[in-house]
Amino acid sequence: MELFNLTRPVAEEFYDVYKGVLPEYLPIIENLCGGPCLALEVRQQNAVASFRELSGPHDPEIAKHLRPDSIRAKFGHDRVRNAVHCTDMPEDGVLEVKYFFEILQQHQF
Repeated sequence: MELFNLTRPVAEEFYDVYKGVLPEYLPIIENLCGGPCLALEVRQQNAVASFRELSGPHDPEIAKHLRPDSIRAKFGHDRVRNAVHCTDMPEDGVLEVKYFFEILQQHQF
C-alpha cells in the first residue's frame, strides 16, 4: 500500500487504455489528480475477481441496487467519483502493480 499524488501526465499514462473507451475519461483523469491516491496490491487466489466483487459495478447507482454492500455502493458518488479503481484482468493487475510500486517509485522526487 502506498499513497501517491498523481500528476496529469501520470494519470493519463495509467488510464491510457480507457481513452476513447470511457466517455468519462477526462473527468476521471481530473479526479485522479484532485487529491491523494491510495494504491493497494491485493494478494490472494483469484485476487482480481475477488476485488472486483468487493468493488461492485462501475456505476455506484447500479452498485446500490445489485451489490449494496460493495465499496462503490457505499462510497461512490457517480461514474467518475466511484470510490475505487479495480483492474479488469489478472494480467493487467500485474502491470498496474508494477506501474505503481516499481516505475513510479523510481521517478518520485
